[in-house]
Amino acid sequence: MHGRLAELVRGLGRPRIAVVGDVILDEYVWGEVERISPEAPIPVLKETRRERRPGGAGSVAVNLAVLGAEARFFSVRGGDPAGAELAALLEREGVRAEGLVVEEGRPTTRKARHVGYVQHANRAVQQLLRVDSETDRPIGRSTVAAIVERFRHGGELDLVLVPDYRKGLISAGLLAALREAAPRLKFLVDPALLEDYSAYRSSFLICPNRYEAGRASGVPCEDIEGCARAAAKLLGELDLSAVALTMDREGIYLQERGRPGLHFPTRARVVADVTGAGDMVLSVLGLVVAAGGSLEDAVELANVAAGIEVRKIGVAPVTREEVVQEILYQGHLGVGKLKTREELVPIVEEARRTGRKVVFTNGCFDLLHFGHLHLLAGAAREGDILVVAVNADASVRRLKGPGRPRIPQEMRMLTIAALEAVDYVVSFEEDTPIPLLEALRPDVLVKGEEYRSGVVVGRGLVEGYGGRVAFVSQIPGISTTALIEGAAQGSG
Repeated sequence: MHGRLAELVRGLGRPRIAVVGDVILDEYVWGEVERISPEAPIPVLKETRRERRPGGAGSVAVNLAVLGAEARFFSVRGGDPAGAELAALLEREGVRAEGLVVEEGRPTTRKARHVGYVQHANRAVQQLLRVDSETDRPIGRSTVAAIVERFRHGGELDLVLVPDYRKGLISAGLLAALREAAPRLKFLVDPALLEDYSAYRSSFLICPNRYEAGRASGVPCEDIEGCARAAAKLLGELDLSAVALTMDREGIYLQERGRPGLHFPTRARVVADVTGAGDMVLSVLGLVVAAGGSLEDAVELANVAAGIEVRKIGVAPVTREEVVQEILYQGHLGVGKLKTREELVPIVEEARRTGRKVVFTNGCFDLLHFGHLHLLAGAAREGDILVVAVNADASVRRLKGPGRPRIPQEMRMLTIAALEAVDYVVSFEEDTPIPLLEALRPDVLVKGEEYRSGVVVGRGLVEGYGGRVAFVSQIPGISTTALIEGAAQGSG
């Protein structure tokens, strides 16, 4: 089953999907919280960096682009700097945004989240405040006409996604005009928090959360039975083909017309931030359905992707490979940290652009022991993002001789990835990490104290472009080789 789903994800192709919905400029203000204000009982956030991302329906479009779809975006923005920045961000993320119409006099919706490192020793984070700047007045008739016209001439499509954030864009009139322009396309809707869902009538599918479904149906969704009744009522009243009702930690309930309802439970997991989970569900449902997959497979994969999303801070896209790894490794704590060299390069570049310091260390990490933990904890304190490079099995054999590694590469990487101090884990086949260092250009290269008086591979490269080398104190008498030799003598 797991292998089939993994292959399904890899073979989804590049479907052409339109996203029609309210766009938001999400801003994240990151900082340290070290004290309480003397002026009021509130934390003082010492800002360290800011980043801006497309939010709302924009995050759905970005999700699709990252997942490998051809995403085309249709929405409204203001003629202000925030709107211009949003358009540029969408294009930078690979979204076709020709359908983003400017309505003069309308402010672009912005949401600024202030996020603090409240326990910097283990880098726990917490959202402290959100500031919204927005209007929810309906868009003008000329704006509706412009969006429909661009949609009509935007090229061939396989599917339409409608994330409704109730900011004035989505209406019965707009959806009717879009359906008239593309009568053969399926419309999948993530509804707003409304009592009246009539605007979504005759859509292929809606995916409300349990609170939204309860309000719209009048049926309490406090348990699975209540969710099943609410889904069935919405299905019949709105002439839908399906309802995918999200139930937080309990997963997703799918009700298709003419078929028994199905409950898809989610695995228990650590939740860092629920922001963006609903967008991710809609994105994956759309991707799979547009590619010709069944709704059951679509919901199963949406559940997996949403589980990855809630482990991230803020609205952060999920790749197909992350979904594949989650399926194959069945929710292992650190699976999302495993990256290829190619995946890490843009991550590191984005970190550098936003002022975050990247730290790099490497090793075989065969038989993980306290000395390794001490090294990694010390390395993490040198910056904001810790990348750990692990020698591949063939590389370990060349360095350590026959019989090594004792632990296969995949298991070594997953074990390290499970550590809280580690942000990303990558493997390398070469005898040295020089090619990785050349590709990633970390700010800090960390080695154990025992290397201080000897040769540090990569030192010249790192210091040559302005980086530095840092050393972490050694725990005396502890090494993998010593542990293996001691075990061999004991068994003899």
